[in-house]
Amino acid sequence: MATLPINLISSLEEKYSRLWWSVEEERVYEEAMSDPFKALVFTLLSQNTSSKNTHRAYLSLASRFNVDPWTLSRLDEGELAEALRPGGLHRVKARRLKQLARRVAVKLHGRLDALLSLPLDEARRRLKELPGVGDKTADVLLSRIHGHRRAYVVDTHMRRLALRLGLVSEGASYRDVQEALMSFIPWSEVPAEKHERLVGLLWLLAKHTCQARRPRCWECPLRVICRKGKA
Repeated sequence: MATLPINLISSLEEKYSRLWWSVEEERVYEEAMSDPFKALVFTLLSQNTSSKNTHRAYLSLASRFNVDPWTLSRLDEGELAEALRPGGLHRVKARRLKQLARRVAVKLHGRLDALLSLPLDEARRRLKELPGVGDKTADVLLSRIHGHRRAYVVDTHMRRLALRLGLVSEGASYRDVQEALMSFIPWSEVPAEKHERLVGLLWLLAKHTCQARRPRCWECPLRVICRKGKA
């Protein structure tokens, strides 16, 4: 299986660092990721929308209510939807968020610590039992604990990149794509503190260059190793 050549990482940094999140966006993200329940909320709000809409919805929610399972589970669904309106799909996400908050409050006594301390596969299985939590959402939390080297987050952008690079074939499962991407990264050649940065740069490449409808292959730093880019 192909591995990302170490000499191309500097090209990724040079091209995509300008597209990195703003200081404010990163501050909001890090604040949300510092708490497991807030991280679940933030990731649920990111489903089927842009990062800007995710930030708008989360900031609107956090400005009105405490983002904890007890507060959100007691809110009227219409009131919750109104708080999420700036991010779009607010009614659907309000319903999912209220169901998630109620489950965490009642079944887990408002805390995710014990669940997240379980072995990786068991923690992933238990997280996916929560309303609105699929593979991607579960791995967002698990990657913060175990690192991307063991819990690589796969969304539609990263799946598309893996397919075009030839790392997987059509019909590959989430876990197949995840394992292929984890094998693609030369982790031992990259300082541990830069692992998350590298994953983010690849995501920016997938989103802005390896686009779904009109991929910009001619400007892609990975063209020399890409099955589609060389076609």
